[in-house]
Amino acid sequence: MFTPCRSIFDAHCLLIGEFAYPILAQIQPGSDAAGLLVLATAVVIGLALGSVRVYGIRLGVSGVLFSALAFSQFHLLAPPPEIVLGFLRDFSLTILVFSIGLQVGPGFIESMRAEGLKLNLLAVAVILIGAALAVLAAFIPGTAPHSTSGLFSGAFTTTTALAAGQEILRQTLAGSPDKFTKALAVTGLAYAVTYPFGLVGPSLVIAGLRRALRINVADERAALQAAQQARRPPAGILDIEITNPQYTGIALRDHPLVRDSPAFFSRLVRNGRMTIPTADTIVQRGDIYRAVGPVAELQKLVEAIGRPSPINIDHLATNIQRMEILVTRPHILRKSLRDLAIPARTGVTFTRVLRSGVNLVPSANLTFKFGDTAVAIGPDEGLKTVAAELGNSRASLDQPRLIPIFMGIALGILIGSIPIHLPGLSTPLQIGLAGGPMIAAILLSQLGNIGSVVWYMPAPSNQLFRDLGLAVFLACVGFQSGDHLLQRLIDGGLVFVLCGAIITVVPVFVVALLARRVFKMNFITLSGMVAGAMTSTPALMFATEFTGSDAPAVAYASVAPLCMLAPILSAQILATLR
Repeated sequence: MFTPCRSIFDAHCLLIGEFAYPILAQIQPGSDAAGLLVLATAVVIGLALGSVRVYGIRLGVSGVLFSALAFSQFHLLAPPPEIVLGFLRDFSLTILVFSIGLQVGPGFIESMRAEGLKLNLLAVAVILIGAALAVLAAFIPGTAPHSTSGLFSGAFTTTTALAAGQEILRQTLAGSPDKFTKALAVTGLAYAVTYPFGLVGPSLVIAGLRRALRINVADERAALQAAQQARRPPAGILDIEITNPQYTGIALRDHPLVRDSPAFFSRLVRNGRMTIPTADTIVQRGDIYRAVGPVAELQKLVEAIGRPSPINIDHLATNIQRMEILVTRPHILRKSLRDLAIPARTGVTFTRVLRSGVNLVPSANLTFKFGDTAVAIGPDEGLKTVAAELGNSRASLDQPRLIPIFMGIALGILIGSIPIHLPGLSTPLQIGLAGGPMIAAILLSQLGNIGSVVWYMPAPSNQLFRDLGLAVFLACVGFQSGDHLLQRLIDGGLVFVLCGAIITVVPVFVVALLARRVFKMNFITLSGMVAGAMTSTPALMFATEFTGSDAPAVAYASVAPLCMLAPILSAQILATLR
């Protein structure tokens, strides 16, 4: 039956009139088409619900979960048949985690370096403490068996962790279909009732930390800006005339002052004519070089080899142009700038390379990746030649590449099927569809390409894949978990709510206090780490507005890749427990 008392067709007639009745009457109750219609309706209503802001926070795509739960609880419409529901759930999950892997993969290694290492260790501590509290919650009277992974996943608002835990339950309870069905419903219930507080909890922690530690946000902003300037000295441009004969007659590639300096020469004026210097350029007395680099280094350089140029060289740049060139040719990927030898062949040099929002110094060992933006200067003809070599095709950049995507998904499924033997467990585990495709995506995004096969997904396409996968997955979870939701919530779900709130707040609050008291971490960076450890976009938005700074996004981006992967492994281990 589609409704408790009336058919879906009568209900639709009341809503959209007699025009729709002949069409809806052709849909067989209980068929795949009827089920997919119900699922699509739940997604639409859920997305509309998720777009509503309450105190600056909205559910977003997560609203689909609550829409499907309501449909299932009140039997408003019949869910899709179980076999269709199961396939859609697994397929959408695979698309979701693979897209996430491609998104976080390029920055995954970088996030482990320097300041990012400390931030990641603290973020992982949050996850481990949360997992430990979830284990303790399993021993509280009133909590159902197999609820641990659902509690943890809801408290950390991580859908992929929920899927990973349910995947392990499927493996360990393969011989008992009834037990698996009950376990699936319990984990879904625990996730659903703890999820709402998981959304707002990190923001409450950030606000509570400021009050508890009596933090002046304006002072924190000033301190953070001073620290950033100390780490990254301001860059400048200086035209230097060579007057010291001691440093002439030497090629730039062998020049002792230039070779080891963070500054580089972008232009050369010799005999009144401007050109682009190359590694083979021989320094001559009277040359004028435009040097780009940290101001302090430029001052040292000019004191050693000459003096500031007495003339303005900009009016000589009639044949020198600037161009931003997109790297979209697969055959030049993973070749160093030294191997490409572009300055010697074309007279064009690169001043910087933009990759995922980060400015990179164009050293001789730098290799291009698909989607890089190379900022080049040189003669017009040379720039045209370099643009043709690098591709510079916006259409190629925005074009979805389905072959690499499905190759990566296939590899991810194979990785997820590898048995993992853990001490104390008689049954080997598999990271499954929730972990395998994500690991494959991270590895392939680091590899970049194999020949003409490039693992790159344009940002709009990635967003579409992620939102589509998440919406369908959450709808399936809601339909599988929503039956008799209110009754189960009264019978034991309130315990889940309390346990989930503790798992959300306590770990991140304790680690944040440690970071502040022991490591003296700036509060603005700390707020970004809190949001990143919970992979909470609403918390990041709150931190940005609360601190009046964009700096929390830097810390968030540093820990988010690892904090998207670590909960998957944690939930799988938790699913093997009671």
